[in-house]
Amino acid sequence: MKSEYQNLGEKIIELSGGKDNFKTVKNCMTRVRISYVDLDKVNKEEIEKLEGVLGVNIADTFQIIVGPGKSVKIQEEINKQLGASNKQEEVGEEKNFLKLLSSIFVPLIPAIIASGFLQGINNLLVNSAKVTAIAQNIASTKNLAPYQVILEQNGTLQVSTLLGILGDATFSFLAIYVGMTAAKQFKTDPILGAVLGAATTLPALSLIGLTPGQGGLFGVIFGVWVMSKIGKMLKKCIPDILDVVFTPVFELIIAGTIYMFLIMPIAGKLSDYFTNGMMFLIEHTGIFGGFVLAAAFPSLIVTGLHQGLAPIHMELINSTGGTPIFPIQIMSNAGLLGAGLAIFFLTKNQKVKEIAKGCLPATFLAVGEPTMFGLVIPSGFGFVTASLGAGVAGALVRFFDINSSAFGAAGMSAIPLMADGKYLQYLICYALGVVVAFVLTISYAKLKNKQI
Repeated sequence: MKSEYQNLGEKIIELSGGKDNFKTVKNCMTRVRISYVDLDKVNKEEIEKLEGVLGVNIADTFQIIVGPGKSVKIQEEINKQLGASNKQEEVGEEKNFLKLLSSIFVPLIPAIIASGFLQGINNLLVNSAKVTAIAQNIASTKNLAPYQVILEQNGTLQVSTLLGILGDATFSFLAIYVGMTAAKQFKTDPILGAVLGAATTLPALSLIGLTPGQGGLFGVIFGVWVMSKIGKMLKKCIPDILDVVFTPVFELIIAGTIYMFLIMPIAGKLSDYFTNGMMFLIEHTGIFGGFVLAAAFPSLIVTGLHQGLAPIHMELINSTGGTPIFPIQIMSNAGLLGAGLAIFFLTKNQKVKEIAKGCLPATFLAVGEPTMFGLVIPSGFGFVTASLGAGVAGALVRFFDINSSAFGAAGMSAIPLMADGKYLQYLICYALGVVVAFVLTISYAKLKNKQI
């Protein structure tokens, strides 16, 4: 008996004009992203009607929204049926800059979510222990800080240490991971890319007048791109019999020298200007900036431009230790949940109610796209009310000056990511966004006598 994913994969292929019409099939957290040979052969309307499909969006790729956990299974099933499970790159097409950045940073997001979540849990333990240590006037010992003394007394010191190690493992070595994923995109050796990234983190850089981490992640990407070009030139010059030894040696020496003494200082200045500029905007636009960014984020999701924020978050985390933009942008999740709940109560259409039952829990916990494409956009006005609710919540985020130590999923899953123990403030902002969007959606529907 065929599984639901096999059946859905077959129907998608059939409604897409057959196997020969596919270029690539990939996925993100909630969508199956397909590139076609001829988009005119694709029956978008019928694909939208398939059971299990929450919506369709056409941007740089044909995006089928199926929800978290399902997108990877459906992508794998389609590729399996196409006989192309290892076909990941588009042949003969140049990637635009946004696609390139997405390809470099998106593979790192699961690790960032996991480490950020563990960091958040550890922050809860550490902050609680610090409060207790201050209240009890605990002194430090030879090996332990006051809060660590409390953790040891509670029997949680080893747990906290382990969580801290696993949480830091991603963020301490981001340059290495970015070097590796960038090398894959530039068709050069991923390990050499990782080595170049690792070289930017070593304390010995101070001996040659450089600062570890100078140049940021964008500098690493550019350095790996230069290394890929050097590698291609070397392969044309070095005989095959010597290639395996001398090509990587000269590739690393030449690219490393160029990177250390040219790219790193320049990229360092640019990175400083960029991060300082972003922080200036966040700090000086106040609640207005929070409103605009949060209200605009649903539109960024629709167009696919939200993927461009991932490198911005990473650069801010790498440079400042946190990203104040992330708590603002995920207020869009609150707006979508509020509008989606209102639509659930307003509609008499049983199919819409069934879609809502699948979408809303996912949005509450982590991901807003199912609700956006399954409920909010089809309603029309719900998209506007969701954006307004998100905007109000985003303004309050700036009022509370909430920052996050990592980025990843939204909703309740984001609570441990909030920095400085501002978990309650985050929940207040989130609740406000839900309530405002819910009230606006209900009010508009009643006022205009809208049927859903």
